[in-house]
Amino acid sequence: MFYYRYRSGSELSVKELIYDELYFASREECNDPYEGKTFATFSADKDLWNNLINEALKAYNIKPLDSLKERIVQYFLSKAPMPIENVLRIPKNEFVDIGARTYERRILPSMLEAIQNYVMWYSPEERYFASFSKANDNFLLWSHYANNHKGFCLVYRPIDGKIKQNPNWKRTQTATLPLPRLTFVVPDAFEIQDVEYVSTPKSSDGFMCFPASVAGDNHSPEEIETARAEHAKNYLQKHSVWDYEQESRVVLSSGVQWLAGQKLTLPSHQRLFHIDPTQLVGIILGAQMSNAQRERIKEIVAEKVERWYIPTTDHRIISNFVLFEETLSETNREVIIEPTGIYTGTSVLTKKSPDFSRLYEEWQNGWAIEIKGNSAQKIKID
Repeated sequence: MFYYRYRSGSELSVKELIYDELYFASREECNDPYEGKTFATFSADKDLWNNLINEALKAYNIKPLDSLKERIVQYFLSKAPMPIENVLRIPKNEFVDIGARTYERRILPSMLEAIQNYVMWYSPEERYFASFSKANDNFLLWSHYANNHKGFCLVYRPIDGKIKQNPNWKRTQTATLPLPRLTFVVPDAFEIQDVEYVSTPKSSDGFMCFPASVAGDNHSPEEIETARAEHAKNYLQKHSVWDYEQESRVVLSSGVQWLAGQKLTLPSHQRLFHIDPTQLVGIILGAQMSNAQRERIKEIVAEKVERWYIPTTDHRIISNFVLFEETLSETNREVIIEPTGIYTGTSVLTKKSPDFSRLYEEWQNGWAIEIKGNSAQKIKID
C-alpha cells in the first residue's frame, strides 16, 4: 500500500528529500487545536479525590490537618466534572483562598504544586507524529500542504506496515528534557496507523490514568493499563471534519513521565529521523511547480536511486522509483496524477519506452528486488 506525504517545496522539504528525513511534530506545531487532547475527566467522586490528594501529598511528604485536606477535596468536587488538563491550570492565588488561617495559606502553594506534579506524572505522555495520507489527488491537500500545487508529494511504500529507520543513520534512543541524561529506547521501525475520524470524542475516566491506590480497588491493574492505552489513541483520533485528509501516522513517545517524576518533552532535533531511503518509491511534482524546480528535483531523484545500489548493508529491498506529474483538469475542478518517468538505477524510462507499462504495473503491484549479500531475487511486498 502507498502512503503520500505532501511537502511545500521549500528548502527544508528539499533537504528532507535529499537526506531521507522524517520530522515528528508536536501538538503545538499542528493546525488542529484539539490535536492530542485526552478528553479524560475527573468525576465528582469524593473517595477517588481523597485517594488522589492523599497519594500526591504523600509523594511530597506533606501532612496537613484533616480539616484542611477536607476543604481541598471539597474544592475539587465543586469543579467536577473536571478535565485532567484543568488541574494543571489552577491558579495559585485561587487555591490559596481555601486557607482560613495564615499557616494554611503558607502551606497551600506547596500542596497545589504537589497535586499538580502528581497529576502531570500520570497524565498521558507527550507524543509526536509524522503524517501521511492515503490520497494523492485531493485538491485541498495539494492546496494546503503543498504550497498551492507548487510543492511535491512523496510516495512511500512501508515494509511490513512500518516506516524503517535508515540502518546506517539510526537513532537508537532519545534524550528527554528537562533531564538530558534520561533516555528512552527508540524502535528500529515505526508502525504506520490510520487516524480515526469521529464527530464526538471518546471521553474517559481521568482517575484511570493513575495507579490502583488512586483509581480504587474495584479496578484491576490490567483494566488501568487498558485505560492508559486508550488514552494514547487520542493521537490517532480527529474530528470528522478532517476526514478528507485520509490521514495515517507514525508516532513517537517522549517517555514515561512517572518514571522520571517530571514533565518530559523532546527537543526538535531529537524528533528528526533518517528513514530507510528505499521506502520512498515515488514523487509527484505539483502542477504549479516552476520548471527550474522540476529539473532540480529530477536530478536529486536520479542521484538517490543510483545510491540505492551501492552496497551499504547486507540486506536491502529496492523498488523502481516512479516520477508523477500533477495536472489541473481543464474541464473540471480536480487534479490528475499521471506517471511520466521510471528510475531503475541504470536508466530513466519515459512513457514512450516499450517497457514503461510493464514496469509501472510491477511497481503498482509491489514487486521489488531483495538483495542479501551477493545474491538478489525478485519479491512482492504486501
